[in-house]
Amino acid sequence: MSEVYEGGGKIWRREDTQGIVFLETDWDGSSMPMDLVEMAGMAGSQFEAVDPWERAKLGGYAKIGAKVVFLLEPERFPYLFKWNDREVFLTCEWNGWAEAINDECWKLDLEGENLCLWMNWEDLTHLDSFAFKFITDDGIWLGPPDPFPGVEENFPGAVNFIFEQGRTGKDMISFHISGSPDSHKLDFLKRERPRGEFGYRERSNGSWFRAYAPRAKQVNLEIIEDDTEKVETVRSMVSQDDGSWTVEFPEKSTGKLYRLAVTHDEHDNPRESLTKKILDPYALATVGREGPGIAINPPPPVPHESMFAPPDMANLVIAEAHLRDLLAHAPCALDEEERMEFRGLSKWLKSEDCYLRKLGVNAVELQPVLEFDSQSKEEYHWGYMPVSFMAPASPYASDPKNGSAIDEFKELVKAFHDAGLAVILDVVYNHVGIPNHLAGIDRELYFSTDEIGRLTNHSGCGNDLNCQSEAARKLVLDSVIHLVQIFDLDGFRFDLGELIGIELLGEIEDELKKIKPGIILIAEPWSFRGRLPERMNLTGYSLWSDSCRERILDFVKEDHPQPNVVFELLSGILDKENEHPWQSVNYLESHDDYAFIDRLCKPDQWKDGKPPYEIERKARLALGLVLLAPGIPMLSAGQDFLRGKKGVRNTYQRGDLNALNYSQASKFEELSKWVRSLIEFRLSDQGRFLRPVKLDAFSYHEVPPDNGRAFGLGIEEKGSSNFWLLLINPGDSPAYAPNFPAGNLAEATLLWGQKITKPRQIAPFDIQVWQLT
Repeated sequence: MSEVYEGGGKIWRREDTQGIVFLETDWDGSSMPMDLVEMAGMAGSQFEAVDPWERAKLGGYAKIGAKVVFLLEPERFPYLFKWNDREVFLTCEWNGWAEAINDECWKLDLEGENLCLWMNWEDLTHLDSFAFKFITDDGIWLGPPDPFPGVEENFPGAVNFIFEQGRTGKDMISFHISGSPDSHKLDFLKRERPRGEFGYRERSNGSWFRAYAPRAKQVNLEIIEDDTEKVETVRSMVSQDDGSWTVEFPEKSTGKLYRLAVTHDEHDNPRESLTKKILDPYALATVGREGPGIAINPPPPVPHESMFAPPDMANLVIAEAHLRDLLAHAPCALDEEERMEFRGLSKWLKSEDCYLRKLGVNAVELQPVLEFDSQSKEEYHWGYMPVSFMAPASPYASDPKNGSAIDEFKELVKAFHDAGLAVILDVVYNHVGIPNHLAGIDRELYFSTDEIGRLTNHSGCGNDLNCQSEAARKLVLDSVIHLVQIFDLDGFRFDLGELIGIELLGEIEDELKKIKPGIILIAEPWSFRGRLPERMNLTGYSLWSDSCRERILDFVKEDHPQPNVVFELLSGILDKENEHPWQSVNYLESHDDYAFIDRLCKPDQWKDGKPPYEIERKARLALGLVLLAPGIPMLSAGQDFLRGKKGVRNTYQRGDLNALNYSQASKFEELSKWVRSLIEFRLSDQGRFLRPVKLDAFSYHEVPPDNGRAFGLGIEEKGSSNFWLLLINPGDSPAYAPNFPAGNLAEATLLWGQKITKPRQIAPFDIQVWQLT
C-alpha cells in the first residue's frame, strides 16, 4: 500500500510491520520522516536510511561513491529470466528509449543476482532529473516495483523510475511499523470519562503529576535540564485503577521542564514494546511543539464579578484577524520580536490609532493561538495544526522556557477588553498537527479509525479527533473551561464544528454558560464528512453562513441582479433553518480561500494600487449588505480597504500576502470611512432595528424595482409605529427609488447614506437607510 502525503515525501507500507519513507530529497537528519509517518497515522520506530543497494533495488538506482549504479532484480520477473538469458538495457529519453536496445553502452551486466550498469555520477549532473526504465533485447519493458511511490506515470500503465540529483540514495528511510496496543477494553474506555485533574499541581506538602493512559504498559516522567534539554531525572509513574498514572514529589516542581515517556506493548509481539516521548496534553505551557512542557500550577480563575461582559450575540460586529497579520506592518513603535508576539499586539491596542479600535467593531475573532506545529519562532503559521489544547503558542511568547506565554496572552486579552473588544478565539478540536502527542498516548482512544484501522481524514489534515470518545471529550471540555476561567475569553469559533458534533458542542455550551453566561459560541458547520444537523438551531450557537458568502458574491457580480437573495438576507431568512437571526454569521471572506476582492477581479486588473472603480463599488455594496443584515456581520481584517492576496487561494504559509498593508488604506480612505460609519450606525440606538433578537420582532415588506434597478425593503416594528426603509441600487448609474405605498420619502428622515441632489435618487452601487413617519 502506498499513501501520499504532501510536504516532503511519501509513505510506502511494504509489509505489516515495515515501511519506507520516500523523501523528495536526501535526508538531512531532520524530523521529516517521523513527521510524515505521524501524518499517515502510523506509530513508527527504528528510522534509518536504507542500504544503497536496497535503494537501487527499489528505486532503480543509487549513488555509491563517485559512481551511480542502475540496477534491476531479475527475480522480480521470474517468468522472463527463468528459461531465457535475456539482455537488459537502460532506457530513457536522452538515449532514445527503445533505441538503446543492443547498444553496449546501456547494457546491464550480471553481478551476483542483480543486473547492473555503472556510470560516473558527474556525467549525469547536467541532467538534473529524468525518467527511466529498463527494456529487454526483445522489447519487453521492465518498470518499477508495484506500487512503489517514487515513480512517474505519464498515462495509465506507462510507469517510469525517476532519477533526481537531490536523491542520491539517502532519500529512502526504513522504519518499523508498531502495532496498536491490545484492543482489550477499548470500547469500554471510549464510554468511560476520565475523572479529576491532570497535568501538574502543587500541594501544600509537595507536588504531583497525573496523566491518563489506560492501556499503557508504563508511563515515566522525565525532568529535563533547562539549558541542555537532556534528561535530568526519570521517575516511574504509578498506575491507578482509573487508568491514570501519578507520581508525587516532596518538593514543589514548578518551573521544571518535563516530558511523558509512554510505553505500549505491541499486540503482534508482546515481547516487544514501543516508547513515545510526548508533550503532556495537560501541560499549561510548552517550550515548543515537541515539548518539553513546563510544570506550572494553574493560575487562579478570574472572579465572576471581574469578567468582561461581551455584547449579546445579536449586537456583535466581528473582525477576524491573525496576530502577525495585524503586527507585521503596524504603524507602531515595535521591535522585530514584538511584531511576532502577544506583547506587540497588547502594546498597539493601547493606542487609539490601533486599526481594530478605529474600525469600530466590538469583537475580534483571533485565529488560533494555542501551540501549533511550526518548527521555529519565525515561521509564519495560521495555527490550525495544534499540538496542545492547553498551552498558548510558544512562538508568540517572549520567553517560552519560562512559560511567559501564559501571562502575555492574559495581558493581550485584557488589552482587548480595555479597548472595548470581546475576544473570540478560533479553536481547532477536530484534528491535531505534528507531532501527534495524543496518538503516543493511545491512538485508537483519541482518534477515529476506519474498518481496517486507518485514521479517518474528514478534516483534510490527516486525522480526526474522535469526539465520541469520552477521553477526547473531557480534554476538549477541560480546554475551553481553562481558557475562559484563566484568560477571560469571551467566546470560541469551532473549526470544522461538524466533526466535533452537536452533542459535545451542546455540552460545551452548558458548561461555559455556568462560568460566563454571555459566552459567544460560533461553529463552522461543515467538514469533508457533512454538515451539522438542523437541530443546531435549538442551541445558542451561531454558524458561519456560506450561503451569504456565495450568494451575495453572485449578486454583485451579475450585470442585472435579481433582488430576491438580498430580500432574504436583509429579512434574516437567508439561512432557512435558523430559529433566531443571530444564528448566522454573515461574511464575504475569511482567512480561508480567496479574498473577496480577488473573486471580483484579477490582480492584473488593478491599476495604481486600486481595482477598477466599478469593482470597488461592488465590493462596497456587498459589505454594506452584510452590515445591514440581521445576524452577526463578520469582516476579515483589511477588508475595509480591499486587502487582496494577489489571487492566491490558500495562503496559510504566505505571511507576505496575508500581512495588512496599512499604507494601502490611504488609497481607500473613502471606503474605510464608509464602512466604519455603517458599523457605527448599526451599533447605535438608531440602528437597533438591524439587530433583531427574534425573527418575529419585525415585519419585512419587499419593495421590488419598478422603472429602474433600485429596490427596497420596508421594516416595520411590531407593536409600534416605527418604520424604516432600506434602499439599494445595484446598478452602475443613479436610480430612482421605487414607489413605496407605506410612506413618502419627502417626509422621511435619511438616517444613513448619501443623499444626492435629485429627490428619491440613489447613487450607483449605493445604499440608503430612511425612517418614515
